Amino acid sequence: MTLLLFRLIWGVAGSSTALFSHFVGGPGKLFRYVRGHMFKRGAAPAPGHNPVGGWSVLAMIALLATQVGLGFFSVDIDGMESGPFAYLVDFDTGRVAAEWHAFVFNIILALTALHVVAILFYLIHRRDNLIGPMISGSRRWTGEQLVLRFASNRVALAIFLLIAGGSCLLIAQFGRA
Repeated sequence: MTLLLFRLIWGVAGSSTALFSHFVGGPGKLFRYVRGHMFKRGAAPAPGHNPVGGWSVLAMIALLATQVGLGFFSVDIDGMESGPFAYLVDFDTGRVAAEWHAFVFNIILALTALHVVAILFYLIHRRDNLIGPMISGSRRWTGEQLVLRFASNRVALAIFLLIAGGSCLLIAQFGRA
C-alpha cells in the first residue's frame, strides 16, 4: 500500500520523467507509437516511459490498487486469516473479495511476465537495454538536449516515510488481525 500511494503521489509531484503527464498520452499517441516506432530496430529511445510503457504503468497501478483494496477485506475459507478490514463486511463478501484477490494476482503475474518480455524485446530487437535504467533511474542520453527536473531525494524519502507512517497508523487504528 505504501509503495502504491508513493507512486501515485510521485506521479503528480515527482521528477519530470516520473510524472504521469510526461508519459501517459491519449489513444492516438499510443497507436501512432505502436504503428510507426515500436518495432523499428534502432529507433531513437524515449526519455522515461514510451506510450506503451506509460499505459502499462497505469494498468499495473490499477491492478495493484485493486489487489490492495480486495486484500483489506478478504477472508480465508475457514475465516481464520483475513485482511485488516474484513470485520467490516460479512463472511460471504470477504470470500468473494478473497476470490477476486486471487484472480487479480494472476493478472498481475501475467502483466509482469509481459513486462519482462517487453524488456527482452527492447534488448534483443531494438538493441535498447532498459534493465540498467530501470534499476538506477538514470540513463545515458545521446538524443536532443532535454530539460528535466529532478525532485529531491530528501523530499522523496519524506513523502515515503509519511505515507508509511500513515499506512501503519491507519491499519493499527482501524484494522484487526
